[in-house]
Amino acid sequence: MTIESILSVNRIIAASQLKDIEIAEKSLCSAIILMNAKLSELMHLQKVKKPLFIHIDLLKGLKNDKDGIASLKSMIHPTGIVTTKGNLIEAAKKEGLLTIQRIFLIDTNSLKTAIQNIKDNRPDAIEVMPGIAPSIVKTLKQELDIPIILAGLISTKEVMLQAFDAGAEAVSLSNQLLWSETPKVGIKTIYIFIRTWVETMENPFVPNLLVYLACFFVK
Repeated sequence: MTIESILSVNRIIAASQLKDIEIAEKSLCSAIILMNAKLSELMHLQKVKKPLFIHIDLLKGLKNDKDGIASLKSMIHPTGIVTTKGNLIEAAKKEGLLTIQRIFLIDTNSLKTAIQNIKDNRPDAIEVMPGIAPSIVKTLKQELDIPIILAGLISTKEVMLQAFDAGAEAVSLSNQLLWSETPKVGIKTIYIFIRTWVETMENPFVPNLLVYLACFFVK
């Protein structure tokens, strides 16, 4: 299982509290990020049918080190983890878990630091906060080649679609009304993807032609 295969089902990830996990399971979201849980509560959690990512920075009762990651895998068997910490990304990858690194962007310096950390840690995907600043996606895609998930303050369908139009592969959100949305890849998203691809090509004649044609649909 890969992040890409998960997001091919749906580009929406439910950021769920433990009490709402059954609602998330019944929704059309592709995966669940479990927030603010206790290890003792997870010990009694029935097997979740959807891919389950545990935000380990917010998990109480588990030491945040490689031994804690190993224990989490053996006891809970999640699909992966979400964390801001590079050492936990490395430990989780050694355990065969998928990894999503969460980053907070508040200024140019935080952006530069985040990009370098991601290049060093090589997570399977990144979760960018706040999600209401989709313009940053293009900059990230010029530096990184992993899926980008926007999260935080995405409370309406309009804001969610803006994230996809900006080129984000997915969104993570807590608004249950949006968990069963099934957004399609729009022509603007395709245009941005092709345009980004062109910028990396040494001989971009054919891709440029595709961008030229796509412009008629985007404008």
